[in-house]
Amino acid sequence: MTVGTTEKYRFPYPEDNEPIRNLPDILQQQAEGIERVLAKFDYGGGDQNALTARVASLETLLSNIKSNYVTLYDNDNNVFQGAISLNESAANFEKLTICFKSNDNVYASMDVANPNKKVVSLTTSFYNGDAYFYVKNRCYLIDGKTINTWKRSPSTVYQTGEVNAAGSNNASMGDFITITQVYGTRKMSLV
Repeated sequence: MTVGTTEKYRFPYPEDNEPIRNLPDILQQQAEGIERVLAKFDYGGGDQNALTARVASLETLLSNIKSNYVTLYDNDNNVFQGAISLNESAANFEKLTICFKSNDNVYASMDVANPNKKVVSLTTSFYNGDAYFYVKNRCYLIDGKTINTWKRSPSTVYQTGEVNAAGSNNASMGDFITITQVYGTRKMSLV
C-alpha cells in the first residue's frame, strides 16, 4: 500500500492506486481538514498576526466549551417534596450532573449519560453510631424539563425512603433526599 502524507503534520492517507477509489480522497480531505485546524494553533514566535489568530482561535474554542456546560437548576434550599423544573429539556444534553443532599445534610452527586427518560437512584449514607447507620434513597424520573420522584406504576408508592442499616433495620417511606443542582453537558466537536 502506498501512503501519502499531509505537508505540515504528516497525517497519512492512502494513494489513489488503492482498490477502493473514493476512500483515498475522503481520507485526504479529512487529514487536510485536521491539519488546517491544527495550523490555527501553530505559532513559532515570529508573526504577531499568527499569534493574534491563535489567541482568537483559543478564545473561540473556550467559549464553545463554556457554552456546552449549562446550569439547569440551582437551589441549595430546595424542599424535600415534589418535582423540580429544568431550564431546558434533558433531551438536549449528552450528560447531566445531578447534585443532591439528604435531610442529614449529606451531599453527593451523580452523572447520567443520555439522561432523558431515565430513572436514577440517588443514595446517601450517614453513620451516627453503632446502632444508627442510615441509608437513604430516592428514585427520580428524568423526563424533558421535569425531574420527579418515580413510581413503578400509577398504583404503587413512590420509590423513596430510608433504612437504618445497623441495629434495628427499620425502614420508612418518605422524601429524605432532594436535588440541589443540575448541570448539563452538550455534545461537542472540537473540529
